[in-house]
Amino acid sequence: MAIDPAILPILVTGGSGKLARLIVRELLVRGVPPAGLIVTTRTPKRLGEFAALGVEIRDADNDRPETLVEAFRGAKRLLLVSGTPEAFLAGVRVQQHRNAVDAAIAAGVPHLFYTSAPNADPNTAADAHVDHWKTEQMLKESGADWTIMRHWEWPDWHLEHHWRHAVDRGVYYAASGDGCIAHVTRPDTAAADAGALLGTDVAGKTFDITGPERLTARTIHAALCRASGRKIELVELEPDELAAKLLETGTHPDTAPVFAMMATAIREGWYDGFSEDPEVLAGRTRETVGEWLASELPMVLARPPLGPWD
Repeated sequence: MAIDPAILPILVTGGSGKLARLIVRELLVRGVPPAGLIVTTRTPKRLGEFAALGVEIRDADNDRPETLVEAFRGAKRLLLVSGTPEAFLAGVRVQQHRNAVDAAIAAGVPHLFYTSAPNADPNTAADAHVDHWKTEQMLKESGADWTIMRHWEWPDWHLEHHWRHAVDRGVYYAASGDGCIAHVTRPDTAAADAGALLGTDVAGKTFDITGPERLTARTIHAALCRASGRKIELVELEPDELAAKLLETGTHPDTAPVFAMMATAIREGWYDGFSEDPEVLAGRTRETVGEWLASELPMVLARPPLGPWD
């Protein structure tokens, strides 16, 4: 595709993270010249693969606002990749985002993009998503052009910290009732983000980056049984019972309460939704959870568990 030089360079924050790396690779594959990309990170040495291609790597830390203005200067479009779950739990994520948005405006960046969350709202039952709603308001009030990418939930984190234990133990604990969630894979998310960053009619828009299916706990359970070839019992609980049961099966103490919170939010519809936006932006079909599990589940089961937020 032809790249409009007026939108370059594109800057992606959080460059050492999994999502940002995928987005940068997508932009390169789509024809963005390495010189048309800037990637910011707290750990520049970890981005040698991109530096070797000619991508400009800049040191920036959202906890240190004095590093940000110069790091963002010259960018025409900037994607603010949202802060980590640890930053949310520490109560610093909104300030990190404020530092980044203020610095982008001070640096003269004309168009800001943000990786938000499903149905971000101040009244959501998904506590972590209030941070995302607040950041959306920052962009809308910034005076710059803005585009919001509302990412639905990635299945890889659920597989790592919940589903793998269900397969290992033969019991899948669920507490989301008949509520639906539209899991979308991380590569499909990155492809949609890259498409938006290169888009010509995206200013002032909010895109819902969902997967291709609205899934209940029962459909996820069935997909796990098919992918593993094992008999797994489905035990349906109330949300306030879920964390304790997940701890029994091996879920990390830091993440078990998060799954309980999510179960309540799914029940109340905060993770429900479906959109064709990802396929329009990415120019390709999305992978279903069943298709994704068929390739990912054997690899995950073959290695030790990762840390709580990996």
